[in-house]
Amino acid sequence: MYRYHRALSETGRKVRPRFGELYFGKSDSKNEIAGDRDDFIRSFVDLNRITEEVIAGEKTLVLGPKGTGKSALAWYLEASQLGRNYLCTVQDASDLPLADIPRLQTGQSAGTERTVAAWKFILLCNYLALLLKDQSCDLPNRNEVARVTRLLKGYGFMGDTSGRAILDISKTTIEIPIPKVGTIYRRESQSKLNIYSLLPYLEDWAANARSANRHMLLLDGLDSIFLNDEKYDESLASLVQASYAINQKLGSVGATGSVVLLLRHDVFNRVSLMLPDSQKMRDDFAVELDWRVLSGAAGKNAPLLRLVNQKAARALDVAKVDVLSYFPNKIQLGGGNGGEPRFMDCLQYLLNLTRHTPRDLLRLFDEIRKVEASGNFPPSPHELRQDVIREGILQYSTKYFTGAIRNEFAGYENGVDEAQKGLIALQSLQRQRFTRDDFAKSLAEAGESRAEVTDRLLRLLFYAGAVGNQVAVRGGSYLQFYHRRDDSEVYLRGNFVLHNALCHAWNIPFST
Repeated sequence: MYRYHRALSETGRKVRPRFGELYFGKSDSKNEIAGDRDDFIRSFVDLNRITEEVIAGEKTLVLGPKGTGKSALAWYLEASQLGRNYLCTVQDASDLPLADIPRLQTGQSAGTERTVAAWKFILLCNYLALLLKDQSCDLPNRNEVARVTRLLKGYGFMGDTSGRAILDISKTTIEIPIPKVGTIYRRESQSKLNIYSLLPYLEDWAANARSANRHMLLLDGLDSIFLNDEKYDESLASLVQASYAINQKLGSVGATGSVVLLLRHDVFNRVSLMLPDSQKMRDDFAVELDWRVLSGAAGKNAPLLRLVNQKAARALDVAKVDVLSYFPNKIQLGGGNGGEPRFMDCLQYLLNLTRHTPRDLLRLFDEIRKVEASGNFPPSPHELRQDVIREGILQYSTKYFTGAIRNEFAGYENGVDEAQKGLIALQSLQRQRFTRDDFAKSLAEAGESRAEVTDRLLRLLFYAGAVGNQVAVRGGSYLQFYHRRDDSEVYLRGNFVLHNALCHAWNIPFST
């Protein structure tokens, strides 16, 4: 990776790097690791020491909205395992045909129990493959485990081929030939076993492994699957249930590892209605990546700002960088055309352009950095120029934020056309505050007048962070965005507020 060289003063002392020289990472943690693994590890911020709890098996559900660092946590654990007392592997679930897993023929009748068994099978196959990588692991049936896992890998139940295997056998009961040696052969009277009959052996092998190392199978990529769709609920609920059952089994016998799911918290909230133990799961085994920042002095020392500062410093020969020190304390709002200017605290102003996630804030700073480094504006003095900040915000809003909102519709079950009409209707309103009726009228002009579609699109836009509610209370009102209150529900009959970044992107006047 290209590294900037800091200028030296005439006395030979290092001077503060220019803002255009700072580094704010990449949108995808996998791409960042590919660029420079060591720098990624060095700049990782461990929010509330979550990694220790995950390694110890105390937390097996990592929850949070998109962009909060769930994938970064997984890839950090994998990238930093060398020389540590744990081994882990990250499996990407984005290629799994989630809706087809309930159809996987395990040898049972169709229903929830079969779907749970299918997920247990997939998870245990990959977990056992991880155990076999640990040469110090005491696996009583290692040869038999190795034979069966090789066989299962050939069928495509491990790694990148899992999705194709599930599709291939979703209509046919698979039968696993039994090697003519080992525990299974001695116990079973038949020459082949179906998935359901093989499960107890996989569970027993995983539970009886012993090692000085911890083992973690992390399932990532669930954010890459469209999860605002009811047809996935049964499969996702069964995945959570299967993982929970495996971890209970492993924990009860003091086994060496755990299965960790990285899941959007809104999805967990929804499928929890199908899980009898959902509250226990959340209370005992879930950890939430919550980076929300308070304004003022407390905000400037928050983990989210520490993450930004460490990213900014990683490509430079410096111990730390204070990114906010490059900005004025107050940002000027308005004042054009003879109007009276207003001023707002800089940190609060910047946060209001994000969804309080590391990805949003890092991308915002990076777009401002690009503008400063472009040379299209006069060099900023000690503080960044207001016009540089405004141009960077515009670039962030148009290039990044609108794309991030569109990505929330990726794979939308009701079609690209309906999703596109929803975004056109939102933009066509040309005002920041609006009602459901306003949106319905704009949507009808785009060619969609069904009430259920209006509500569906508004709900999705709310959960994407594109719009918030203006909630009336005695003596006034307050704004409620999902990323600020993750237990909130959208109030479809209330007043809506368009996110500030979309106002910048679509040149929509701000409400006062």
